[in-house]
Amino acid sequence: MTIAAHQALPSDLRRFAPARVGIGMLDVLLFVYVFVTQLAIRRLTGSEKLATDPTKLDISNIGKAALWTFGLLVAAWLLRRHTAYLLRPPMRYILIFFAWMLVTCLYSPERFKAVFMVSTLLSVFFVYLAFAEERGLPLLFDRLIQIQTVFLGLSIILYFAIPSVSHMLLWDGSVGARMTGIGGHPNQTGVLAAFIIVSLYARCDSGTLTRHFKFAAIVIALTTLVLTQSRTSLIATGVGCMAFFLLKNRWHATLIPVLICLGIAAILVVSLDSQILAIFARSGDADELLTGTGRSFIWDLSWGLIKRAPLLGYGFNSTYTIFMDEAYLLAGDVGIYIFPHSHNLVLQLLLYGGVVGLVLFMLPIASIAAVAVKARDPRIAALLACYLSFTMTEPGGFFQYADNMIVMLVLATVAAQVAAAPYRRVFAIRQNAGGAR
Repeated sequence: MTIAAHQALPSDLRRFAPARVGIGMLDVLLFVYVFVTQLAIRRLTGSEKLATDPTKLDISNIGKAALWTFGLLVAAWLLRRHTAYLLRPPMRYILIFFAWMLVTCLYSPERFKAVFMVSTLLSVFFVYLAFAEERGLPLLFDRLIQIQTVFLGLSIILYFAIPSVSHMLLWDGSVGARMTGIGGHPNQTGVLAAFIIVSLYARCDSGTLTRHFKFAAIVIALTTLVLTQSRTSLIATGVGCMAFFLLKNRWHATLIPVLICLGIAAILVVSLDSQILAIFARSGDADELLTGTGRSFIWDLSWGLIKRAPLLGYGFNSTYTIFMDEAYLLAGDVGIYIFPHSHNLVLQLLLYGGVVGLVLFMLPIASIAAVAVKARDPRIAALLACYLSFTMTEPGGFFQYADNMIVMLVLATVAAQVAAAPYRRVFAIRQNAGGAR
């Protein structure tokens, strides 16, 4: 389908149309927006600072700030005629959640910065939704798979060519072997690999990507998982693919009880002999995994802080400030390193917005899951499962500015928003559009 034919479709049907359209201005803008958002400019300029440096949180990347603002304005302009569409779930609940996050900025340690950070997260939601509305959801996945493949390919090249740029900066200031790529952190780079693998396995793309490109994308994604050594991303990839496989048909679903029993058995075995975990630890010490690579210490500290302000939390972008004040409690466990966030989405939301924030966040999650069941679309479930499994040890994108970790949630939200239309009607549109090629 040509761009003209695609744009001629009614607005409520355009987002379901096949993605056989050429490169347009929106595609170029999306490429720049996504690529720069994921880019760790500080690392490339050599001005990166340790997390223990308070200036790390300053808005120094003016280019990124301008891009997020521009993206939000363009997306809002494209969606201006679809206000009613935005007020349908799950986007309705997303907007309510962000409204509360803006309220929490009023009692955040740095109010203006917190407001801007929340707006950058909302910018990503609007940009992706606007692109899906204008070009179609399948094309959105096509473009993102292409962008991430290029992004990860460059990261791998830099890992071998310029180690100082693409190797992880450790807590003590030394340089480790894990690949950060040009994304700033192994886990933030690894989640992009998870996105590629889950999306291609679940067939979220339009089918226009060539076999050679898909093969190259999978190889690059797997190489990224190996070089980043991101167990979180590896688990998220497995959970996302497994969710799609189990929910694809009723016969596969019969395996769910079997897998649950195997999981319980594995937990029992590990509880009897924790040294089995040492096989999967980088250091060869089981305590590395039993403490979540030191995360259990910050989980305990976070829970203690949550109990002091359980209802409203401490405001968006408050964790680094309050952790600085309480850092002496962790000195015996992690030395001088100060965790910039709680390394768990639930704890992070409780710290930022209290019980109110967590409940409001659960509304869009429940809505996305409900749409997946109603539409019988295992792809949505795969994206959501991948995201939620990733957030067990990460803040899930709700830390500061927009980052790679929020991508899967945004895509699950947009896919659920699009899937609200009857499938038979969508199928008929695709058939008719296919005959018009």
